[in-house]
Amino acid sequence: MNKKALTSLILASAVALALTGCGNSQSDQGSAASNNAASTATADAGAAQSADGVKEIKLSATNFEFDQKEIHVKKGDKIKLTLTNTEGMHGVAIPDFNVDLKGDGSAEFTADKAGEFTFNCSVMCGAGHDTMTGKLIVEE
Repeated sequence: MNKKALTSLILASAVALALTGCGNSQSDQGSAASNNAASTATADAGAAQSADGVKEIKLSATNFEFDQKEIHVKKGDKIKLTLTNTEGMHGVAIPDFNVDLKGDGSAEFTADKAGEFTFNCSVMCGAGHDTMTGKLIVEE
C-alpha cells in the first residue's frame, strides 16, 4: 500500500470514529424527554427511604436539564441528594438549604421549612445554563 492510500485510510477511519461518538445525541435526547415527563409526574420515582430514615433522592443532569423538574418531600425529612452527570459537567445548588454540589456527589440536609425552593445548575455549562432549573417542594 502506498503512502497516499495509507494516509487516506487513516483519515477515513478517524472521521468514522468521530462520527460514531457523536451519533447518540439524538436518541439520548428523545429518551431524556420521555424520562423527564415520567419523573416530573412523581418525585418519589427517584427517591428511596434508607434504614436510618434518610430520604435518598437521585438527580441526573444532562446538557441543560435535570431528569426531575420537581422534587417533593415532607417538612422535617432528612434528605440525601445525589447528583449524577450523564452528559456534560453540571452541579446543583439549593441556596435555601445551603446545598451546592459541583459535579457528581451527594449532599445531606434537613427540609426544615415548607415552601417551594428553586434549584439550579451551579456549574456554568453553556448556552442553556440559565434554563437548567427545577423546584424542591417541601410540603407540611
